[in-house]
Amino acid sequence: MNKIQNRANKQSKYSRPENIFLFLILLIGFFTIFITPPMTMGDEGYHLSKSYNLFSTKAPESMSNLQVRAKEFKAIGIGTESKVNPTFYKKLIIKKINLQDDGVKFSIYNRGGNSFGSLDFMHLPGAIGVLIARLIYPSLGVMDYGGRIANLICFSLIFYFLIKKNEHAKWSMTLIFMVGGIQKIFSPSYDVVSFLVFSAFVVNLMDLVRIEKIRDVGLKKVIYTIFLICSFYFIKRNYIFAFFALLGLPMLYRPVINKVRKLSSLGKTFLSMLILGIISVACLFLNKKISIFTIIKKFIENYMNVELMGNNAKQLWQVVPTTLPIFVNILFILILFIVMMGELKATWATRTVIIFSLTYLVNWFGIFAGFFIDSASLASANLQGRYLSPFLFFFVPFVQNLGQKFNFTMSEKSVRRLSVWTIIIISVLYLVVTFYRSYVLKITPTWTNNA
Repeated sequence: MNKIQNRANKQSKYSRPENIFLFLILLIGFFTIFITPPMTMGDEGYHLSKSYNLFSTKAPESMSNLQVRAKEFKAIGIGTESKVNPTFYKKLIIKKINLQDDGVKFSIYNRGGNSFGSLDFMHLPGAIGVLIARLIYPSLGVMDYGGRIANLICFSLIFYFLIKKNEHAKWSMTLIFMVGGIQKIFSPSYDVVSFLVFSAFVVNLMDLVRIEKIRDVGLKKVIYTIFLICSFYFIKRNYIFAFFALLGLPMLYRPVINKVRKLSSLGKTFLSMLILGIISVACLFLNKKISIFTIIKKFIENYMNVELMGNNAKQLWQVVPTTLPIFVNILFILILFIVMMGELKATWATRTVIIFSLTYLVNWFGIFAGFFIDSASLASANLQGRYLSPFLFFFVPFVQNLGQKFNFTMSEKSVRRLSVWTIIIISVLYLVVTFYRSYVLKITPTWTNNA
């Protein structure tokens, strides 16, 4: 009897989402790192240069953004009619570069980064890997692999604990970030740290939703929440739109709603007029600064007429890598929402569901506005699913409420199998396509021309 019980406990341990995740991501990750040619994961030249210079005394010209990106463009075929030479990958790995006897000095100052802060924490995990690789064998390819491996290990370990902590959508979280981030988390990209901070914020937010009153929030929870909010200052700017979801916490909106309900009809009318007036004045003031009405008009025009977006319209909701067929992306999104609906029986407050779902739209519009302010002509060209997919995490309450309403049931075993096989099939397909594009077709391995 004890042997049977021990066997059941072992099976339960190995079937936990966080344990399966750790095994899968390390297995698939190392295959991805070494099958994908160096410098081809998208902006790897930029990220490799940034990572290298975090631990450099001389900042050698050979590791400048201009020089390394030139090698990246050659690796992915830009400027060579989309054709690449596989022997160039071998040269990237074998040929040592001139580092001018560069030493090691830690400097985390952010020079022209993509965060609000002036400290480059986003490249730190990859930078450690690049440094170790540099000390072993200073070639661009080897240092690139070092950055990839360090980011993989960092993401795997921290995300493992986040999944373990998450009580609401373990498999949904795994699918969104592992499949959706396959070209990010296995490269020296700063998206790894951004993904970790963002997902930690949403997991913590889902815990806070269950707390009715502010005074019931423990000190540790308060400190952890403040720490996560402050962390957004040092990650990619577009994730700041996640703060809109804070309005969906019942502990914040219920006291306000209760007080409004107690007002007389005249009081409610006066309050409505006051709020409307404040919003109107704020919009007029904002419009003088950044032409908010023009941005709204252009945002609507772009999505009522997808021809304005060109080929990028095809990739607006692309979660899986763009080199995979569109039907794979459609199937993945369907499976993702089935998993969201089936992995947990839960009911979320209606206002929380609305605000969390609106956060996705706020992010969507906010990213468009950011690009539009920088360059109106490039706004639609830069709207791709890679900026939107992490925010799919905010649809968990909405989809789980749908599952509860329609009494959708799915066994834990079925959810696990569906999630695992989805990850395996898409990852293997991606690796096969990447290898075939690299060494048979000899074209851009990991990105389509319109990406």
